[in-house]
Amino acid sequence: MLHLLPSLNFMRIALLLFFILLLAGTLRLNAQQIPGEGFFTSEAAAVALGEDIIVSVKKYNPTAEEIANAIKLSKNAPMNYLQAPPEATNISMYSKSFESVIYCLDKAGNIKWNSTLGYSNKSPASPLVIYKGFLYAGESVKDGDNVLIQKMDSSGKIIWQTKLDSLNDVNAIYVDGDKVNALVSFEGSEKITQANGSYSYHNYPVYFFVQFNNETGKKLKQEYQMMGNYLSKQGFSNPVINTDYSYYLNNNDSAAFFNVANQQSATIVSKNMSKENTILKLTAGTESNHYITALAHSKNERVYTLISDFYGKKKQYQSELPVTFGKLSTRFFIYKNENDSLLTIINSGNDIDICYTDFEGKSSLYKKIKDATNPVIAAGIISGKVFLVQLNGRNKPGLPGQLKLSFY
Repeated sequence: MLHLLPSLNFMRIALLLFFILLLAGTLRLNAQQIPGEGFFTSEAAAVALGEDIIVSVKKYNPTAEEIANAIKLSKNAPMNYLQAPPEATNISMYSKSFESVIYCLDKAGNIKWNSTLGYSNKSPASPLVIYKGFLYAGESVKDGDNVLIQKMDSSGKIIWQTKLDSLNDVNAIYVDGDKVNALVSFEGSEKITQANGSYSYHNYPVYFFVQFNNETGKKLKQEYQMMGNYLSKQGFSNPVINTDYSYYLNNNDSAAFFNVANQQSATIVSKNMSKENTILKLTAGTESNHYITALAHSKNERVYTLISDFYGKKKQYQSELPVTFGKLSTRFFIYKNENDSLLTIINSGNDIDICYTDFEGKSSLYKKIKDATNPVIAAGIISGKVFLVQLNGRNKPGLPGQLKLSFY
């Protein structure tokens, strides 16, 4: 037996090494299944598709020189996206430097499939809609002034895609029955001459309302948005669309709604709000239900209020959310549930508050997460649980990040 001890020890060591190598191989496999490191932008869109989560996000594809300049800025080096603060949103570049990517993730965060939608000079995520098990998205193409609207199944297979010429951006998509509605745009420019003879250019989106057949993707109509473009020229942006209405939010803390089929007038929503309120987010239910979130200033703290259906017909409420912050929040997300209740996610600094508002407007705190170092870039609901998509690791200019999936 004494002579067998060295052999037994050797076998134990060999067996231990085998399990370590097997575990390491498994860890490497899992690491490859989640989204790898990349220069993801600080905003995304996410929706639940069955038991999977679809994430639309943009990646910046830098050169080695751009990475070096972002980490340690060289004199007279041209600006690039990586030099912006990691929390910066809504950034535009001169070239189509952003790749629009869709990831299909299972609940463990593993990639089931991924696809490139297109390329853009803007950092916000491409619009993403789920309707009856199909996925609808849109983005500009890599070369030329064209955009693609496409319908995909749950495996990422393209059912149809329709190209629109002389356009640069897909701003919003809404699907209802046999129609797919979209707001698309190109960038207009207005020369502004000062009294001293100097001049500058004011750039703004020029919008079109486009409708497609849901089954074939055939374009049914494309209409110039007269009132929408008047508003756009005045500074209204961030459009939302549903069956009949478009919604715009401007820089002067007001919102405008108008019927996409009736371009003669718009309803400006600001005169009924107190001056200390700032409209932060718009979202749309059906054509008769509209929602905004408002930020009310009260001395040194911020109080968040939901205002529902102020332009609709069925109900109206103003509900204060049970959260306060001493500084301006950096991320806001608002979602309409099937039962017409609302879910609001507020990410302020390292704190995340998830609030629930029922049909009658009663709001409660669902979950408070403290010391969250990874900023929320998208959120949603799946199987009755709230999921957050966070950006991990990209805490300094020039450093890559990784997408992180959390459930509550």
